[in-house]
Amino acid sequence: MMTIEEQDEVQVVHLEARVVDAKTAGHIRETLQELMPHHKRFVLDLAATQLVDSGGLAGIVMLLKNMNSQQCKMVLCNLSKPVVTLFQLTKMDRLFKIQPDLKAAIGQCVE
Repeated sequence: MMTIEEQDEVQVVHLEARVVDAKTAGHIRETLQELMPHHKRFVLDLAATQLVDSGGLAGIVMLLKNMNSQQCKMVLCNLSKPVVTLFQLTKMDRLFKIQPDLKAAIGQCVE
């Protein structure tokens, strides 16, 4: 469902799910919750994701709230056109840090 690697002291989460629903988002949140005490910078790479449903979006928002409460930084990258549209229509593009590619996302994380 996901792989995690470290680049420049940033935990890069490559999400391998085509659809992010509430169950998928919950699994991501649980996995990253375990890493938050030890790591403070995260990139969520959504290159493989074509659809985020309402439950998935709510789960990603909860993940961001958890990250913020633990002084962690999260940047999203490689969003497909449908996912970008969803974030724009729901105004979530104002809440999240979003970059077009992994290199830019890591760069923003280490600033």
